[in-house]
This record gives sequence, structure tokens and C-alpha cells, in this order.
Amino acid sequence: MEPFVFTFSSKENLKKINRRLKAGSPYSFDAARGDVVSGTVLDTFDNEIQLSGRLLLQTDESLLLINILSGEIAEQAASTWSFLTELEKGPVARSLKGVSVLRAFIPVSRIKLCRDRVLVLDDEGKTRARLHWFSFFRKKKSLQLGLTQSLRGYESTHTGLKKLLSGMGATPCTRVTDIYSRLGIRTENYIAKPDIKLAPESPIKTSATTIIRTYIDVARQNETGIAVDYDTEFLHDFRVSFRKVRSVLSLFKGVYGSEQTEQLKREFADLMKETNPLRDLDVYLLARDEYFQLIPESSYEGLRIMFDVISKEREEEHKKVCKMIKRKFYHQSIEKWVGLFADADKMTTGTDATKKSSCYVSRLISKRYQKVCKIARSIDETTADEVVHELRIHCKKLRYLMEFSLSFLSKKKVKTLIKSLKVLQDNLGKFNDYSVQQISLGMFMSEQSMSRKRGMKVAESIGALTAMLYQLQCRERNLVMKNFSRFDNEKTRASFAELFRIEDC
Repeated sequence: MEPFVFTFSSKENLKKINRRLKAGSPYSFDAARGDVVSGTVLDTFDNEIQLSGRLLLQTDESLLLINILSGEIAEQAASTWSFLTELEKGPVARSLKGVSVLRAFIPVSRIKLCRDRVLVLDDEGKTRARLHWFSFFRKKKSLQLGLTQSLRGYESTHTGLKKLLSGMGATPCTRVTDIYSRLGIRTENYIAKPDIKLAPESPIKTSATTIIRTYIDVARQNETGIAVDYDTEFLHDFRVSFRKVRSVLSLFKGVYGSEQTEQLKREFADLMKETNPLRDLDVYLLARDEYFQLIPESSYEGLRIMFDVISKEREEEHKKVCKMIKRKFYHQSIEKWVGLFADADKMTTGTDATKKSSCYVSRLISKRYQKVCKIARSIDETTADEVVHELRIHCKKLRYLMEFSLSFLSKKKVKTLIKSLKVLQDNLGKFNDYSVQQISLGMFMSEQSMSRKRGMKVAESIGALTAMLYQLQCRERNLVMKNFSRFDNEKTRASFAELFRIEDC
């Protein structure tokens, strides 16, 4: 039988519930009362835990995960940790499987909590049901959260317990946001890929302005996280958001005046350049464990030296990006862009500005898909790396355009095509990473000044690593050819033709 997860609107207590239970049934409570302890509500910046219907609580030495949808409770010892990969194996770690390993778990709010465990006993002392009772306190607010558990063979007792609780004012709890609201906890409603509402019949200038305005806002929500340096995804989302802004400016030709478009493209490109070194170093550090798995243990020492150097360089680059975000010029630029894209009428008008959005975007997608197919069909084992890199860029632009089209067309069908494209993009992304990393590793040796002994150790490790990266790059090239055949089949071509029709435009 499904558990009953509920809250009380009034300050009910277990003694009162027990009295009501005894008065109307042969059952009573055996309660193990807990102590009031300090705790912290944890979640990722994009609210993965809350959105999955769960509540994650950290006390001094333990971690508690309450699933208000399934009624499951997991608990394990845990003290200092930030990422899922740093959490020791246990019930909570297993339950959190699937949460991004790149996102840090950050404090949402400090609270006090008390957990009471209750057994519902019959007149012979047998356990017929269980009740978990949580009392949360935050500032001057409090909340009682209950969770019942049925035992096999005693379902009727559980049904009676639910009826009793409901009669006393227990309200089913199905959303973590309700708990947050009752305790006065405010959270950021952050979505890296917001669902942008665009009207198919709207002028493309209006739609383009809405897209750009939305992604400037998404980028700005990551500024604090970049400065605090919780995890690398803040910078990544910041860059992706501005990359989408630049994509609209470069792909949506004729929407704005050419002179203003070129000026804005330069401004956004200059901003991105200041974050490039930090992101490059982040990519290396994220690949650290993979690198160690690729080379023999005898080469580990040189790799450790290399990553020590990279970590120090990363600290310096992070300081530079933080200074950039604090600079007056940055804030003036942001304010200017926010003002410009607040209303489409504030932007200069291009020759295609009044074209219908759905037709304009469909035409761009059709052309880009044909270009992707033309390049991909020419790729074989002898194709230059530069051609494969070019294909990666065109695929990225095609994906952005398709994501922009979700408001106009069947989301289900477009997302199916995007999913197919993503498989190809993943291969191309890895191919590019392996290629760039080989070049960067070579440059690393030429740029570093270290003792002869340390230099030899690093050179040995880089040599072994470069050889393995080349093999992986060749493997990804083969996968590109294999996965492209799935993206260029008759069914996919027909889907593109059907979804992105330009005959009627």
C-alpha cells in the first residue's frame, strides 16, 4: 500500500494523535523521540533534488533524503562533501544516482529539525504500521511533515491511520515547494534551457529579441556562482547562454541592421574571449580521472605534476574572470544589452525583420541541415581534422535553431530529431576535445619552466597520454561516420522535410 505523506496546517503533536488513535481503535503509539538538531537543506543550483520531489538534509554527521512522492527515506553518515562523486557509498548516494556529477550540492537554507519514529501497536504489542514524524523550524515558522508506512498483512491498520490523520487535518504533500513556502525558504527558479514562448506568426525581429533577452538573463543568473566557484557548470552555462545570443546575431541575418549586428557580435565575442582560458583549464581538470585511467601507473608522477601546475593556473584565471564580472565596464555593457533587447523596437531594423518567425526559422533549419549532410557525407578516414571541426560547428548551430523552433512546431517530433543530432554532436565534441587536448599538451611542455627531472617525468606522461588521445580521436571519427548514417537516413530526411516546410512560406 502506498505511503501517506502529509503536512499539518495546525501545530498537532504526537500525543494528541495517540489519544485520538486509542479512543477509536485498539491501537497505540510506541514513539522513539528525537532531539532537535541543526541542519541544512541542500540542492543543486538548478534544483535537481526539489524538482524530483525530494528533500535533502545535512546535519553535523548524517545525510537524510526524503522522497515525498514515493515515501522512501534514506540516511547515511556524511560530513564534508560537495559533489556526488565525493559522497561515500550508502543509501543516500544510491538514491541520488542520476543527479549530475558536475553540479555541487549547495546550501538552500539553514533549519532546525526533529525526527520522531513511531510504531503503531495493537493490543498484543505487535507492530501494525510505522509513522515518521518530522518537525522543521526556521526563524519563526514551523512545519510538521509525516510519512506513514504500511506493513504486509496489516493494510487495514494503515488505512485506518490515514483516515484518522486526514480527519485531524492532515493534508497530502506532493511538492517540495510547498514545504519551502511554509518555512519561508526562497529558491532561485533557474533553468538553463528555458521554454521560450514564441508566436509562429510574430515578426522574426520580435522572436529574435525575445530569445536574446532570455539568454542574457540566464547568463546573468550564473554570475554569483562563478564568483563563489561552487562548480564549473556556472561558467559553462554562462558561456553557452552568450553563445546562443551570438548564434542568433550571426544566424538571423537581415533581422537587425547590419552595422548594429556587427558591433554587437564583436562585443559579445570580446566578452567570451575573457572566459576562454578558464573554461579550457576546467575541461582539463574535469578529465583528470579519465587521463589517469588512460596511462600506465608508472607515468602517474608526471601527470600529477602537470595537474598541480594546471590547478595553480586555474586559480589565477578564476581571479581574472571574477575581476571581469566586477568591472564597471562589464556592468555597463550588460545594462546596455538589457536595455537594447528589452523591446524589439529599440533595435535597428533589417531587411527581413518583418518575416513570419516560423517560416524564417524553418528556412534556416532546412539550409543548415543540408549543409551538415553535405559535409558529413564527405568524411572518411582521410578527412582533415579541420573538416570534422567544421561539421561540429554546423551541428551546434543546427541544434540551436531547432531548439528555437520548439514554440512553433510539434515539440515531441522536434525533440526526437534533436536527440538523434545530439548523438552525433557528442561524437564530434569528443573528437574535437581529443584533438585540441593533443595540441594543448604539446604547448604545455614548451611553455613550462621546470627542473630537468620533473620535465622528463611530465614529458613521459604527456607522451603516453597523447598517444592514447590520438587512438580515442580515431575511434570517435569512426563513430561520427557510423552515427551520421542514422541522422541521414530516409526517415530523418522525411521528418525534416515535414516539420520544416518552406513551400508555404
